[in-house]
Amino acid sequence: MRESGAQAAKRLQWRQEILIFLATLLLLLWLLAVNGAPFYAADSASYLRGGAFGFHTGLLMVQDWWQSLFGATPAAGGSSPESAVAGAIASAGGARSIIYSLFTYVLRFPGATLLGVAVAQAAAVALTLSSLRSMMAADIALSASLTTGAAVALLTSASWYAAYAMPDILAGVTIAGALALTVFFDRAPFTLRLTLVALVAFCITTHSSHPLVGFGTLVTGGAAHFWLHRGTRTDALRKVIWFASPMVVGAAALLCASYAAFGEASLAPKRYPIQLARSVADGPGAWYLRDHCATEHYAICEIYGPNPPRKVNDFLWGPNGVRLRATPEQMDRIRAEESIIVRRAAMAYPAEQIRRSVRNSFAQFFEFGLHGLVFGGRMVAGEDPFVIQRSTDKPGLRKVGEAIIYAGFFGAVVLLWILRRRLTRTEIAAISVAVAGLAANAIVCGVLSAVTDRYQGRVSWVLPALVIIIAARIWSESRSAAMRPS
Repeated sequence: MRESGAQAAKRLQWRQEILIFLATLLLLLWLLAVNGAPFYAADSASYLRGGAFGFHTGLLMVQDWWQSLFGATPAAGGSSPESAVAGAIASAGGARSIIYSLFTYVLRFPGATLLGVAVAQAAAVALTLSSLRSMMAADIALSASLTTGAAVALLTSASWYAAYAMPDILAGVTIAGALALTVFFDRAPFTLRLTLVALVAFCITTHSSHPLVGFGTLVTGGAAHFWLHRGTRTDALRKVIWFASPMVVGAAALLCASYAAFGEASLAPKRYPIQLARSVADGPGAWYLRDHCATEHYAICEIYGPNPPRKVNDFLWGPNGVRLRATPEQMDRIRAEESIIVRRAAMAYPAEQIRRSVRNSFAQFFEFGLHGLVFGGRMVAGEDPFVIQRSTDKPGLRKVGEAIIYAGFFGAVVLLWILRRRLTRTEIAAISVAVAGLAANAIVCGVLSAVTDRYQGRVSWVLPALVIIIAARIWSESRSAAMRPS
């Protein structure tokens, strides 16, 4: 039976979408070709090491469960998986994302280069870009669609942070995916909705800052959707369930992974005390400990007295940092007391805490360069993987890339102002949600961590990407109008 014209057109459209996705993905990989490998941080090796440990420990847990199920006797002299996990956490001082660690280990190929990780991250960016383009500018030509992908790959930070073997870029994917799911919900087919829910849920699990960023974007995106579309209560409830699904699925995955690994259901198990480090660095935490260490007997006071290190990195991971100095018992107490100290310090010095938090958030919003992305690094595999500098860095290329990223971001803002009268209500809503997502990221990182390029660089590409798609839509409509006979 011959297929109908509608079926043929749908098949052609799917083929075109796959072509655009693959072309965008290849364009996003240009830095991998230049560098010959992903960019690495010291934490890249930690994720790989943790993923290998978690994978093999998980196999031991399954083996123990299987043996207990059938009454088999475990081998004598072997340590239990639970004690192995406890020992690893004790030596490391804390744990990073279990799910991203396993993701890193599974996609470490070829060898232990983590190239698979970078390609998968670039694919996540390409998928969200293709989804947004198909829903915002469905009628633009193939050449214009390919041009939008090239512009995002070359003019924004997306390619740089997708090539970074760290979970950073997935914060941007969280914002873009949540925006696509909420603002453009009615334009998304069922399979795309499910894909976006799964993608955003996964991204939320990969770093402790992502749940807050995802929650903020989903809430503002949902509000924008209901501002655009009125419906029945039943329809609204159905959409609320869809919009909440990424957070529910992501939280469930985190709780299950935490319980399986540590025997405790937590959204941030065995976390490093980053909030306490930030409070101390800002001042209120340091002043509060200075005044109360002698009377409150906090665990952190047992290590440093009333004078803990005043820089975040020194406090956490420096040679005199809490990770190295605290015992496992003290680290557990520090985690338990962290929120108490931070809250009491903020209440004792509210004006200073607000001032520092606002200043840090504002600075973080405009701090999205490429500091820390070093060319020439290579991962050395083995039982204890680590990163070495195998070839010379390319600071000139990094400076050029940074200049292009800033020019692209602010150029997109200027272009948005120029095109403001031709924006649709839906595009205005999408831009507003993107800005809210970028602001949420800046607040989360500025208030709870340290101000640094990578935290905002990982998300700054979302706004220019939207503007590029909008510009392509307007250009295509203008071109079609000019070619139409009068």
